[in-house]
Amino acid sequence: MSLSRGKKLLFPLGQFGLVLTSYGALKYFSTFYISNTAKNAFPLHLYQGYLFGFFTVAGLIIALSKLTDVAASILSGWLSDKRVLTRGKRTDFMVISAIPLAALSVLIFSPPTASHFQLNSVAILIYTILFFIFLSLYTTPYLALLAEIGKSPRARLQLSMLMSCATAFASLIGHRAFSYVSIVQKMKDLDSANAFRLVMFGYAVISAVCLLIPALFLGDKQEKMSCDMHQVVETSFTASFSAVLKDNYFRHFLVSDIMYRLASACIIAGFSYYVTGLLGLSEEKGSFLLLVIFFTNLALYVPVYFAVSVFGKRKILFAAFFMFMIFLPAAFFAGMYPFPVEIQGFLFAILLAIPIAIFSVVPHALVADLVVASERKTGILRSGIYFGIHNFAARVAQMLVALVLPLVMSFGLVGIRITLVIAAVCSLVGFVFLFGYREKEVAVLLEKDTK
Repeated sequence: MSLSRGKKLLFPLGQFGLVLTSYGALKYFSTFYISNTAKNAFPLHLYQGYLFGFFTVAGLIIALSKLTDVAASILSGWLSDKRVLTRGKRTDFMVISAIPLAALSVLIFSPPTASHFQLNSVAILIYTILFFIFLSLYTTPYLALLAEIGKSPRARLQLSMLMSCATAFASLIGHRAFSYVSIVQKMKDLDSANAFRLVMFGYAVISAVCLLIPALFLGDKQEKMSCDMHQVVETSFTASFSAVLKDNYFRHFLVSDIMYRLASACIIAGFSYYVTGLLGLSEEKGSFLLLVIFFTNLALYVPVYFAVSVFGKRKILFAAFFMFMIFLPAAFFAGMYPFPVEIQGFLFAILLAIPIAIFSVVPHALVADLVVASERKTGILRSGIYFGIHNFAARVAQMLVALVLPLVMSFGLVGIRITLVIAAVCSLVGFVFLFGYREKEVAVLLEKDTK
């Protein structure tokens, strides 16, 4: 049976909770623990020098936790394909992970001592690694659920669009954290660290509720029977991993999606440099243009959904890559055009927001389609390992950009322009590999879906 409208609206609450509960760990960890960051009003809890001449303690914790996240994203998908505890293959993991995930999002900012750096380092490392383990244990089964409760390509696209909206609203709330810290400090007369922890606690409470709702209300007996949640995969991890990578459609799309993520990560991470370095605008105007991208994205999610419904996922993704391949080379000459730099920055933000909106809505729905198509061919539902590999690839792309981008940016204006070239080349490669995703052939396998 198809999900009711009410249950469709419950599903993206999980995404809202995931984004909000992870926002602090992903965005504010360095701000809280490294003394030379912009907001350095927090007391020192970790040693600030370098280990082995390269890593700070905070940087090493981040690196180890990212590696944990990469590995756990695949393993959690495989485990959720194989295990049923009480409710269902996916919702079991979601229920078990929700409360620890929310609690750890606060604990990672709560070192056990005020000044014992060694003890604090060990505790924060343990908290952070556990946080990313539980994050993966919730995220991959949750995404796998998309392929199982969305009973048609249209339904899966609707759910993916709602997830994108949830991501945007949660990110907006997360971005306002320090505004809430200032309010809490005035109301409660707390120091900056405790005020920040209180805000993170508020985020954690909201997140825990949102994480539990889809896990509890999408796991009833009727839904489990409808979504084949009790169908277990008996193959080993290596056999499951190999079976997914042998899916030619998925393999081509995966490379294409990695190329997009490399390109978009370069753009987003380097955007402030484009604005200040190439256009000569202030950081405040750069922040405003990021908000332009954000709200343009949000406004485009529904139009993207309707465009995909008319033209198909493949054509819309081709259009997104094509726009990147035009806009990025044009942005290479930012600051050289004969009209005001403010207008150049605004146009750059708007034009970039269009393909980013497309890639926010389409990929999860497309992976879910490929999961169902594979199940039609093989009789085995491997939602978890499909989304696990997809998440793994996305994490690796983000890590690669985080490592390489600072090196390229060190060359000044030349480096800034080089990042645009790199992003454009990645877009071209992604465009070429997308030809390997044959949407019409996949559609034949999906014809058994309930309309």
